[in-house]
Amino acid sequence: MHKKRKNIYKGRKFESAMLLIVLAFCSYAVSELSFFKNYGISALIVAVLIGAMIGNFAHQNTTLLKKTGILNIATKQVLRLGIILYGFRITFYDIQQVGMGGICVALIIVFSTFFIGLLLGKFFKLDLKESMLISSGSSICGAAAVMASESIIKGGPDRVGIAICTVVVFGTLGMFLFPIAWNLGWLNFFDLNHMGYFMGATLHEVAHAVAAGEAIKAGDSAVIEKMIRVLMLVPFLIFLAIFSLKFLNKNGEKVGIKDNIPYFALWFLIASGISSLDILNTDFAITYIKSTITIIDTLLLSIAMVALGVNIHRNVILKAGFKPFLMALVLFVWLIVSGIFLVNYFM
Repeated sequence: MHKKRKNIYKGRKFESAMLLIVLAFCSYAVSELSFFKNYGISALIVAVLIGAMIGNFAHQNTTLLKKTGILNIATKQVLRLGIILYGFRITFYDIQQVGMGGICVALIIVFSTFFIGLLLGKFFKLDLKESMLISSGSSICGAAAVMASESIIKGGPDRVGIAICTVVVFGTLGMFLFPIAWNLGWLNFFDLNHMGYFMGATLHEVAHAVAAGEAIKAGDSAVIEKMIRVLMLVPFLIFLAIFSLKFLNKNGEKVGIKDNIPYFALWFLIASGISSLDILNTDFAITYIKSTITIIDTLLLSIAMVALGVNIHRNVILKAGFKPFLMALVLFVWLIVSGIFLVNYFM
């Protein structure tokens, strides 16, 4: 009887895959509405929320997605392909625009935030995997960084869900506060261009940086610095793979560095190199080719985020308590303080 039931679910893989794809399309469509665009709520965040609604209230669909194995495919292979295609959003020309100063700011922000997060996690008595996921979300590019890190850390959906919640809360908070602070003159030691760099260096999601930058007409500099920070995902994931071998391998298993290197991160870098070619930076290529890749990439990442959301149960957030959010708050303050200093010093 059990074998028969298993075969029934095996035959419904296509139906299960189509459900995820439709939900991903819905999240993309919702994020394109003016309200969500104005408030910087990306398709990835919408996808997580839609997935969580399915996971908590549509139990038959949840069972279908889990039993067919589609959720595992979405959070592994589909996610990694999405991360690779993300590289086409960055060109080496972007790096030239901000120079070594912008690279130094991004590098210091990413790794200092991560290590401070580990110390804070120890102070708040959070487990190491949860601390690492929260820290990676604050350090680099929000939900996408959490999911990329999860492919190495293996923290599980509960920890990932909490980490993404901190990204949503503090990334959105910064997206609103930074333009207000600028308009009130509290950050007048920056010129408009450097204010954009500051936003790109400190806000969690790419969408947050875009929305905040556009609010004060500094969108270009905000996005450029943010994408340099996204590029730090490559050295960060390689570091994380080596770090995980030493600190997370508790079972005595012999795992080599070669087996743990996130090769999709290297393909991400290759994608950025291809994106830098002159043939892909003509008006035609940017309008049709790159924009199409970006749409496909967003949909792939949205599929992965829906799958993640399905695994997030409402009780997980309640059980987590306030400590993960307190840790994320301290990291948010660190991002602001260090961002002000680093942008003034290096740029």
